[in-house]
Amino acid sequence: MMRWKIKHLVTLNSVAVTRKRVWARAILRSNNLRRSAEPLEKAYQVLDKPQPNCKTVDTIKTGGNAMQIDRRQLAFPVLALGLLSAVSAFAGTDEDAIAKNLEAFRAAQAAGNTEVIASICAEELSYSHSNAKIDTKASLLNGIATANYKWTSLEYKDPTIRIVGPAAIVRFNFVGEQEFSDGKKTPQNLHILMNWQKQGNDWKLLSRAATKL
Repeated sequence: MMRWKIKHLVTLNSVAVTRKRVWARAILRSNNLRRSAEPLEKAYQVLDKPQPNCKTVDTIKTGGNAMQIDRRQLAFPVLALGLLSAVSAFAGTDEDAIAKNLEAFRAAQAAGNTEVIASICAEELSYSHSNAKIDTKASLLNGIATANYKWTSLEYKDPTIRIVGPAAIVRFNFVGEQEFSDGKKTPQNLHILMNWQKQGNDWKLLSRAATKL
């Protein structure tokens, strides 16, 4: 009998110790959760802070029924919209940069300015003409420098720019007139496809293809 009582007391003591450990762990987890929730709660406190002529909870009538909207419920969609706007702003900045380079390339091509063209083109440039001739960057610059003609007019009409990650697809109608050293004039009407690549902070012309219209 005495052994049974001792064994029973030991068992009860073990159960008590186990319960204390469980409670201690529960309290620790609760404290950790409370600490983790503190930043979010602070954000909610900012949202819930009364503002002049502003309600934390608004009531909207829809079809005769009243619906309450908490400012907390509106916070995350607003943040998401802000992120999307930031992405769109970056895309718009890239498009502006490419449009600026495209116009600089056109003006330099019309004037035969190899220095400007060299600064815009990538070292890996592949430049295809409408007669199927393909130039590298070096051969393109040499061809412009030694050309026996000048452009009397040159337009890049209806350009479109599509950003795809670090690349951009550019299309436009190439319309101009060449005047050769013998006085002969030749009109040009081409469809151009350009591929631009972002290298560092700059957009460079990586490839160009031309098709006669």
